[in-house]
Amino acid sequence: MGTGNKKIIEEFLSYPDNKKLFEDYQYTKSQEIKNQLDNEFKKFYQKIRILSYVIKVLHYESKRFDQKERLHRSKNILSLDSDDKITVIYHERFFTDFIGFSDDIADHISSEKLFFSIRKLSERQKKILSLVFVKQMTDREIASYFGISQQAVSKSRRNIIDNIRKELTYD
Repeated sequence: MGTGNKKIIEEFLSYPDNKKLFEDYQYTKSQEIKNQLDNEFKKFYQKIRILSYVIKVLHYESKRFDQKERLHRSKNILSLDSDDKITVIYHERFFTDFIGFSDDIADHISSEKLFFSIRKLSERQKKILSLVFVKQMTDREIASYFGISQQAVSKSRRNIIDNIRKELTYD
């Protein structure tokens, strides 16, 4: 059995109801309990697959969006001349600031469960998610913002998403 499968089973059994069901099956070897255990595992595994898919889609779509935005910004720079200096302004930043676009990731979440999961995060964790998903910043840019290494940002982001995934799969 691969380490990925072992982690999924360990995570499944980390929930008290699932562990009790597994222990009951080991004790009784009842086919009814086995079927119930199988059904619970199927539900659990399906949630993990869906959440994994959503995270991958978000990741790749955010990267694609970021690439499009950077290309757009490089082609559509608005510059204003004043006496002897030139100020470069990205018009979309001005527009989003003007309409009161929120930088808080929680303001962009429509799922109630995800909203409450994000609300439980620390301010730093919320800021990292906001910079990744709202501001579309790369790990390198976030590392520079916080004054830490790119690896630390990547590890933090991964841990945050793993914690949210665990909370969302435990219903």
